[in-house]
Amino acid sequence: MNIRFKLCSLLIFSFMSVTAHAADVSTYSFAGCAFPDTNQSGSYTATFGEDHDYSSSVSTMSFTIHNPVGISSVTVDNRTGLMWVTNPQTDAGFKGAQTWASALTSCTVTLNGMAYAGYMDWRLPNVRELMSIVDYGAAAAPRINTTAFPGTVSSYYWTSTTYVPSTLYAWHVYFSFGFADNNLKTTSAYVRCVRGGP
Repeated sequence: MNIRFKLCSLLIFSFMSVTAHAADVSTYSFAGCAFPDTNQSGSYTATFGEDHDYSSSVSTMSFTIHNPVGISSVTVDNRTGLMWVTNPQTDAGFKGAQTWASALTSCTVTLNGMAYAGYMDWRLPNVRELMSIVDYGAAAAPRINTTAFPGTVSSYYWTSTTYVPSTLYAWHVYFSFGFADNNLKTTSAYVRCVRGGP
């Protein structure tokens, strides 16, 4: 029995003993029983089961493009399950940069109004969601998988996250270098909408 299986079993047993009297235990899921990768690279035993024996799904980006030709193309992140507009400029008609308020409207009103790709729950991503598609291994700008997200501009893209110290600002992600920063909501940045997944 390997280390991860033992940990998963212990975790499930401990959780079930604590929640045995809960009204709806079925709402909890241990599917896959995933643990964060430690980046352990050395082997310290001859048996299988150490962390270095497992590939890190966290660091391996994986995308699937649906309807890649024409309007309503979407890219699904196979790690997070998030569904993105593949190329907002050509597929959704978002030409150029927009203010923060306009970016919110483009996702929640424009895309949902046309039931883009058959869905009506599009929105502007929060900062963590948008950072999740930054490719830090990209050799050149833009720092994103350009096969999964063609037409990405090496510039700023809005997030829905307001900058707490001053609500006149919001977070955006700079795909030229792959970092998050904040700017006045009245300035312009590009838009890529997201939804919860298939």
